[in-house]
Amino acid sequence: MPVINAIRSILFNVIFYLFGLIFLSLVAMPTLLFKTEKQMRWAVGAFCRSSLFIARWVMGIKAEYRGLENLPTECGFILAAAHQSNMDPIMTYPVRGDVTALAKKELFAMPLVGPALRKINIVRIDRQSHNAHKDMKRVGEQVQAQERPLIVYPQATRVPIGQNKRLKSGAFHLHEDTSLPVVTVATNTGLFWGKGFWHRSGTAVFEVHPAFPNGLPKDEFMSRLQKEVVERSHELIAEAGYSHLLPKDDDTKS
Repeated sequence: MPVINAIRSILFNVIFYLFGLIFLSLVAMPTLLFKTEKQMRWAVGAFCRSSLFIARWVMGIKAEYRGLENLPTECGFILAAAHQSNMDPIMTYPVRGDVTALAKKELFAMPLVGPALRKINIVRIDRQSHNAHKDMKRVGEQVQAQERPLIVYPQATRVPIGQNKRLKSGAFHLHEDTSLPVVTVATNTGLFWGKGFWHRSGTAVFEVHPAFPNGLPKDEFMSRLQKEVVERSHELIAEAGYSHLLPKDDDTKS
């Protein structure tokens, strides 16, 4: 790793986590005292925009948005996105400050975290259930009623550059049960804001694609999801000059 990136990484981590602790204590948590979600959503948005500012000017990570015109504006929809880095949700929130997400039920039992999730209407799911996909209809109906975007990560977890993971079918079941539009996002954030301590400068891309046609069979839906979320993310990584970090082939791991 170049020395300049190492120095920047140290400064970035110190500033980012110190800022996060102060912001959480003095700004975000007090918004729990308000009756509506407006104040907390403002705080989350302010944190995300501030984080992108810190990333740009301390670490040299520029955020670039593409295809935002493909986002529906008059209804709820499913935003199925690649997940490589903690930067992914931070880049998502400034795009739609009313975005919601799925969270495992255990988080709702945690002090402070649970009330915060409920405050901004995060959707509770039971990931330990063997029939979790059957709960997608309820989730979809909630998203429809709220007319908000729901961010889902078909890979289910952060997938570091150089690894593959088999896609989950939750987005398909949501779409099948509700006909909510499905919009995909490819990214290369994992190149720059890595999972560990060390990062690198560069341009992190958040690329939005047109909505899927309604009524796609599952195989075709999943194939398109693989192409637009995973394979397009690989192309963005290659375009940034890091093709040597990509998996040797496109086989996915279960």
